[in-house]
Amino acid sequence: MKKVVLIGDSIRLSYWQRVKQILENEGVCEVYAPLDNCSYTLNIIRRIRVWFRDMGVEHADLIHWNSGIWEHHRNTDDMAPFSTPEMYLTYNKRLLRQMQKYGDRLIWASTTPAGKHYHYDPNGLCGIPLEEWNREIDLYNGILSSYLITQGVTINDLNSLIGADTDRFITDDGIHLTPEGEEAAAEQVASVIRARLAE
Repeated sequence: MKKVVLIGDSIRLSYWQRVKQILENEGVCEVYAPLDNCSYTLNIIRRIRVWFRDMGVEHADLIHWNSGIWEHHRNTDDMAPFSTPEMYLTYNKRLLRQMQKYGDRLIWASTTPAGKHYHYDPNGLCGIPLEEWNREIDLYNGILSSYLITQGVTINDLNSLIGADTDRFITDDGIHLTPEGEEAAAEQVASVIRARLAE
């Protein structure tokens, strides 16, 4: 059976087991994922070899990944994003080369937006107002998706899916998915994977 690997942050952690259930029950593929929160792009670059080893997967027929929310954290004294747009693109270009080594087909999922309960803290990780946070996410998503399309990577627009109804899909922490959001994301992830494997 084909092997699919899901890599990503806590958003991916919340839906991956449902994706596994859907696709394995259909006999489409086996689904693997690190148990870690894969967090920011540089961490994925640093850890991907270890994760593949720990999962017992030498090579995947398809990798579906996301990284993005952590890039927007304000966790330095200058209150700048952890990764600038230029850094985010550069890091993901390097990550793409790793992904191409480990997987035959690649899907990237766009970063999901924050909801109305987003906790703005001018001195914390969420150090910019909600509207600015989401504009920044849109900017980064646009920059990276434009590049990845030229490299033959399929784009899974989870941002639009979740953004269509953040009241229903985003919890009261303003970032993570509700059970309905997890189910919606899992269904879309499974659908995109199913279609890509059929090509």
